[in-house]
Parts: sequence; C-alpha cells; structure tokens
Amino acid sequence: MKKTLRIGNLEAAPGQKVQGVYTVEGTQLTMPVTLINGAEEGKVLLLTAGVHPDEYPGIAAAIQLAQELQPEQLCGGVVIVPMVNYSGFLAKKGPHLPADGKNLNRLFPGNANGTEGDRLAYAIARDFYSVCDYNIDLHSGGIDEEMTPLIFFSVMGGAEIEEISRRMAKSCSVRYIVRSTATNGLYSAAVLQGLPSILLERGGNGYWCQEQTQADKRDVCAMLHTLGILKEAVPPAKEPEEIETTKYYEAEATGCWYPCFRPGDKVKQGELLGEIRNERDEVLSRCVADFDGVVLYETSSLSILKGKALVAFGKQES
Repeated sequence: MKKTLRIGNLEAAPGQKVQGVYTVEGTQLTMPVTLINGAEEGKVLLLTAGVHPDEYPGIAAAIQLAQELQPEQLCGGVVIVPMVNYSGFLAKKGPHLPADGKNLNRLFPGNANGTEGDRLAYAIARDFYSVCDYNIDLHSGGIDEEMTPLIFFSVMGGAEIEEISRRMAKSCSVRYIVRSTATNGLYSAAVLQGLPSILLERGGNGYWCQEQTQADKRDVCAMLHTLGILKEAVPPAKEPEEIETTKYYEAEATGCWYPCFRPGDKVKQGELLGEIRNERDEVLSRCVADFDGVVLYETSSLSILKGKALVAFGKQES
C-alpha cells in the first residue's frame, strides 16, 4: 500500500496535494511547502528554490509547478519549497538570511543549536532529505552576476549517485553541465546524504522573466520524467556539453572591473578575460585564461572588491 507523504505537520495521502507552512523548530522562520503524493508508487523528489531569495526565475518556476503538477500525473511524489529563505524574500534585502546575516547555502547540513540560518539548514537536512530520494535546487546568478544557463552535479557521492545526477542533468535544456566537488550548499549536502541531486542555474542580475521560468519548469519536468516520477514525456532538448574542470578567478585588487567576454563565450588560453582599473583608468590587475574554455558566469557590476569572484571559467570534456 502506498504511504502517506509527511513533512513536519504536513501530510498528503496517496493521490492528494497539500499546501501549507512548515515552521523551523526553535525559530520564527517559516517556509511555504507543497506536498504532491501520486496515487501510484514511486520515488519522491525534493524541489527547492529561493535559498538565495534574490534569484528569481527558479522561485517563480517552483511556485508555478506547485500549482500545475497534479497527483494523477505522478508515480511517487514531489515536495516543493519555492522559498527556502522565505524571510529573505519578504525582506528584499539581498541574498542572506535577515535574522543572522548568513549565507544559507554555506550552512548545510546545519546545526540544531545554532543561529536561525543554522537551524533552517538543519531542518531541511533532517525533515526533508529523510523522506525524499532526489533533489533539484533552483538558483541563478546573484544581483551582480551574469551567467549562461548551466547545471552543477556532484561527483562526491559515489559512482552511482554521480551517474544518476548526470543523467538528470543531461535531460535539461542548459548549455553546460559542470562536475562539482563542493561539499557545502543545499544540493551538495543532499548528495552526501545519499540523494542524487543537481543545482540548476538560469538568469541573474536580480532579473526574471517568464521565458526563463518556463525553461526552468521544462527542465524540472524533464528530470522528473527521466527519474520515472512524471508519467508524461517532455520533448527532448539538445544534449548539454560537460565541463570537466572549472577555474574560479578572484579579484586581485579593489577597483573597476572591465570584462572582455560574456558568459557563454569561448576563450583561448592566454586571452584576456578582463582587467581591473582604478578611478584614473590605470590597470591594476589582469585576468588571463589559463586554458581553452568557456566563460560560465562572471561579475557584471563595475565595482569589484579584492578577493571577490570575477569569473567562473570552464574546460570542456576532452
């Protein structure tokens, strides 16, 4: 007999959709949550967005999918959290958690006795990972980041999890899928707890449009079908290229950032990715490509601080 889907005080019987609010134990923090429990047996996927509350296309996609997906379409279930950092979304004051000023994506797997952000991360790991089999985490570039659509998939959970995550990623309409060795972050923590997971990035600069949101929705549904959860097939997209090595360049000085390429551009080894100049337009430092590759994302603001991210540069699979 198919099981009831339960998270916190929310539960959905087989064939039922339930929408409600989850409260993080020991805090005033809440999150909107949708449980969609298919009438037929199957795996359960956790769809998260809004860990960084100013990354909007994925938030809109999760909100819309929570309304559009129905139990009769599913074998298994879907748990949707469209605004993990809900208080941050309501406050509209940047990417961090208002209560403690922390970057939530750097707190996983969390701490039950820590600050609000620590406890929120711990609650996700304890109450959500434990009842789900897969995770899709929706992001975009930050308020001053521009990027080409891409997916990160972890290689830190063993060969089987890596291959399932890669298969999920390859069903998507992004240009690149990127191997990741990160161990922090919501999706990385999910991998370390045994859930094949991906991080889907689309959009940036605090901007969103329905076209980006539709693309995110298409990709989520493609992954759900690939995993056998969504019954209806999604028309195939061109298979993404795999990035095997990523170099993250940081600013060597504080000043004005002048990039030479845009995300998605191919760059040859030794070419100038960009330079930092001072207020008299004098060059302070140059950023040069270490190998032939592609610009994945970069800072889009003129102002740059020493030590902050400039460019993520990827080398394609040989």
